[in-house]
Amino acid sequence: MFTAPRAPAHARDRHHTRPARGVLTMLLGSVLASCAAPATPAPTPAPAAPLQPQTAWAPLFNGRDLGGWMTWLPSTGAGRDPAGIFRVQDGELRVLQVEDTGAERDFGYVATTAPYTDYRLRLQYRWGKTTFAPRKDLPRDAGILYHLTGPDTIWPSSMEFQIMEGNTGDLWAINGTNLSTTVSSGSDGDPRYDPFGEALTTQFPAESYKRVQRATDVPENASGWNDVELIVSGDEAVQVVDGQVTSRVTGIRAPDGSALRSGRIALQAEGAEVTYRNIDLRPLAYLAPPTGATVLLASGADSAAAWQSRSGGAADWPVQGGRMTVRSTAKPGDAASSNDLRSAETFGDMHLHLEFKVPVTRGGLPEQERGNSGVYLQGRYEVQILDSYGQPPTGQDDLGAVYGQHAPAVNAALPSGAWQSYDIEFRAARWEGTQKTADARVTVYLNGEKVQDDVALSGSTLLGEPEAASDGPVVLQDHGSEVQFRNIWVAPLED
Repeated sequence: MFTAPRAPAHARDRHHTRPARGVLTMLLGSVLASCAAPATPAPTPAPAAPLQPQTAWAPLFNGRDLGGWMTWLPSTGAGRDPAGIFRVQDGELRVLQVEDTGAERDFGYVATTAPYTDYRLRLQYRWGKTTFAPRKDLPRDAGILYHLTGPDTIWPSSMEFQIMEGNTGDLWAINGTNLSTTVSSGSDGDPRYDPFGEALTTQFPAESYKRVQRATDVPENASGWNDVELIVSGDEAVQVVDGQVTSRVTGIRAPDGSALRSGRIALQAEGAEVTYRNIDLRPLAYLAPPTGATVLLASGADSAAAWQSRSGGAADWPVQGGRMTVRSTAKPGDAASSNDLRSAETFGDMHLHLEFKVPVTRGGLPEQERGNSGVYLQGRYEVQILDSYGQPPTGQDDLGAVYGQHAPAVNAALPSGAWQSYDIEFRAARWEGTQKTADARVTVYLNGEKVQDDVALSGSTLLGEPEAASDGPVVLQDHGSEVQFRNIWVAPLED
């Protein structure tokens, strides 16, 4: 039975995540740690593992059993579920598909045994018909707990992606966790997520439960399957219901005030029959710079020392905590007014990695005014940055495009406000004297998905410098949007 002090009914559905380190690490492609050396003589060090910017969806739930998961119920503890509150059938995870005896049913959860960080989680849920005391005849209720840490209890310290009739997509800070976001006034006295609202940083005490209402109502299929996706980037998260962003949160903090960047993932049992399927996880491709890489913007940096202005002067984009933000001087139709930055160092063949966040923009803006920027290879060839989330690829100016030359093969964009990644394998044009003998070629991975596959670049793209036999800088474009960048590095391109 539920024995801990109860929060309000709508506050008592939480899921459990745990710190993600190691298993399914989200830093795919980073250099493998060297193994401990045996006794002398010391072996020759193994070569670094090749960078692997491609990630893939993988089942977090295998559809056969609860391998990799652990049940927890207050009355029976960890790993004991004699009533079959959580059961696997026909490839589905069925919760509270049990007889209604009229007695109260434990609130509980099934949680991953491993912690995770830097990932996308997607699943489908469908409501059953039965509700149980103490929530008999109330709106059906469940949820996803993520960044679950600390001891198992009802409910453990975590964030919750609410799944509830009429409220799916709400955000809960559970058991003393805290967060930063932007809000406007909501119903029931709780703030509502508003990307253009007032800044809110919570300071909830231990054992507190606090809701941030979803930004928009999303129609729910009351009898069929519904889609949700959670994007977790360290201590930031974006919650998506049926393709619509319902909340964004930054600065997730544990009850002790430390940054909460990882944790287990859990699915709740909270008095309602619910079924889950297609529970998949995909690492975000945040690659650490390998040995020998040229780091252009390091984690934690507070200066743009590796960058310069168009004229060669000091870069003036603000940098704080490793995040560099476009400081725009761009005027519509006047490319010369743009405050582009270029790397002080120049490059030929290279693997370029960078991470970026496009700002949230108001609905109704033309496509090219939504988070527009770009990265120019050698200052000549632009790979587009834009808010293209949820849109079918329309041409050669979407996120993932080589501007004006090659449309992306698929739309791999994440929502605005989420940290995204580019991994670009670039081979420079070949020359004999002043005669070009082979076009430059590029392969582009966006968020771990290949969107350009060894395509030829017939010439410079719009606003790019003329092609030449010399190396060139990496250029970040000012196109009037406050796009942010972090973790930028260049490594030699392997043959």
